[in-house]
Amino acid sequence: MLLDIGSVLAGIGLAVVAFVVVILVCVVILRLLAAILPSYEDRDARAARLAESINEDDAAPTSEGNAAPATAASEPEAADGPEA
Repeated sequence: MLLDIGSVLAGIGLAVVAFVVVILVCVVILRLLAAILPSYEDRDARAARLAESINEDDAAPTSEGNAAPATAASEPEAADGPEA
């Protein structure tokens, strides 16, 4: 007989072993990447501290006495066109 029960079971066993090996290799690669690359929590915390320090620097008084910056609303409006 072409396919006896022993060779079928051996083939299934070989497929299961190959699947487990592939999964283990993927786990090892992901663990190595997790050890090498910085985590998202650290990056987010660092970005929050940086944004907080920038906001504190913006809130610090300047030599102009903490004057508000000029905006388009505080400037006089320009004429729509040439007046005759």
